[in-house]
Amino acid sequence: MTPTLAPGLPQRMAAYAADLRRRGAIRTDTVEHAFATVPRHLFIPGGFWRTGRFIPVPEQVGDELLEEIYADKALMTHVPKDEDAAGRYSSTSQPRVIAAMLEALQLTCGLRVLEIGAGTGYNAALTAAITGAEVVTIDVSDVIVAEAQQAAQRAGATTVTALMADGYLGHPDRGPYDRIVVTCGITGISPHWLDQLTDDGTIVAPLAHGGFHPTLAITRDGRRLLGRGVMSSDFMNAAGPLYAWPDGQTPALTEPLPTQPLTTRKCIGPVLSPERYYDLWFHLGTRSGRTTRAYVDGLDPSLGMVCLHDPDRGTAWIQHTGDSHFVGDPAVAHELATHVQAWADLGQPAIADHHAVLESTDADEPVFRPVAWHVNTDQPAGR
Repeated sequence: MTPTLAPGLPQRMAAYAADLRRRGAIRTDTVEHAFATVPRHLFIPGGFWRTGRFIPVPEQVGDELLEEIYADKALMTHVPKDEDAAGRYSSTSQPRVIAAMLEALQLTCGLRVLEIGAGTGYNAALTAAITGAEVVTIDVSDVIVAEAQQAAQRAGATTVTALMADGYLGHPDRGPYDRIVVTCGITGISPHWLDQLTDDGTIVAPLAHGGFHPTLAITRDGRRLLGRGVMSSDFMNAAGPLYAWPDGQTPALTEPLPTQPLTTRKCIGPVLSPERYYDLWFHLGTRSGRTTRAYVDGLDPSLGMVCLHDPDRGTAWIQHTGDSHFVGDPAVAHELATHVQAWADLGQPAIADHHAVLESTDADEPVFRPVAWHVNTDQPAGR
């Protein structure tokens, strides 16, 4: 049953979808129509958290809250507090990211989709609006699963099924799936998903890389598993074997580095917009497993905090301004400068210009990870 929308809300939703298309996140009519017709406010389970305070969303939502909900903002719906029933972080992602992931899935009518990480159920409902087929969304939290299913029912998304299940294992009972989409940060692709994916299927997932979670599209090429970059993104971490860091790769640092005197080298790289900075960041992650993000007193985080971090030698950062800052061994700063220059010499390739082969780890609960990154040679330089 399609919900009845308050006067003015269809126009607001259409403007919200059109704005995402103007920004380039939406590229197709089918994705724009989904954003214009699936009511996001029905997928906010009672409210959202903002700067440590819970903002209730009543049944009759006023214009001020609607303005925030139908904006390009992620909304945190659960946090690990005693008064929060889920007791863990959960959110409805930034619409720009949701839209770009839906476009990367290349959804068409009739395709069956498995989503790992139910969130609020909004992603699954958008997917169902495009495919008209069953969408299975799974999560380990019974609270989040129940809320997602209730929200889908409120919104009239009758082909969405939310189930409690281990994300690593997927949900074989409803497979095979034409598409699998992952909405939490992971360090590798579960082999169970591959068993549940059609031969010509696609997985779209945010894989940990260089200290953030850029989105990749994973497909089969005969016996090989290939990944290509899609876009910059960042997600909350999964748990268990889906978030086991490989040897030789530095995780994002959760605590600021000890205060130390910083040395600055001016203009070792180009001045970059935030989006182009993520392209550089991604490329640095393909060149060195020591690429990560780290914070330290004396550097403005808004200018970018990607760095090469060697705990035994030192740390060197590159920021949007093109300036480098380092502590410890100058050789680390020199290595960073070499990688930045190599990126510039290649024509500043974007995230989408990179591809890799994925291979399985030897762990008891293995995952597939990129083992060798390459830059497409047919891309125009100087994007």
